[in-house]
Amino acid sequence: MNILVLDSGWGGLSVVEHIHSLLPGLNIHYIADNKHLPYGDKSDAFVTQRVLELALYANSQFTPDALVLACNTASTVALPTLRSHLAIPVVGVVPAIKPAALTSKSKTIGLLATPGTVERDYTHQLAEEFAEGCDIVRVGSSEMVHLAEAWLAGNRVGTRILKEILAPFEQSKPDVIVLACTHFPHIQ
Repeated sequence: MNILVLDSGWGGLSVVEHIHSLLPGLNIHYIADNKHLPYGDKSDAFVTQRVLELALYANSQFTPDALVLACNTASTVALPTLRSHLAIPVVGVVPAIKPAALTSKSKTIGLLATPGTVERDYTHQLAEEFAEGCDIVRVGSSEMVHLAEAWLAGNRVGTRILKEILAPFEQSKPDVIVLACTHFPHIQ
């Protein structure tokens, strides 16, 4: 079985690891759109058009049985378009607000994502539907994507910049933090 995984860079390898651990026999093709990384600071129209172009091209080259859009930003805007253009199952990743709300004891949840994902209507709808009564502290950072890419390339990531990015969480003290970008687990 062929699976195509697509992300704006190497962050989606965190998703590939999980897929491989659950289904080790799959043949996985990976597309890293490093030219346009991160998607989180691009417009909805740009992200949708870009992932559609890549998915259609990859579909013609690899004939996958399914596509995994391993990007929260792209998933929050492009899933309907991809599903309408491809005759294969399309699976996305979206911010895990529902499980965070169910897990949080303090009802203060951190949301760490790209700026686009933090601000997308889809993310706001998830919060309204699944996190009623919770305070969601939203931190949007494109810099974290670049730090993760550097880490994946074998470079050091300075803790000072991480502390600056994460400072809002230090003040608000969430007991659960949603890593709503597939790059972020690499530097967790």
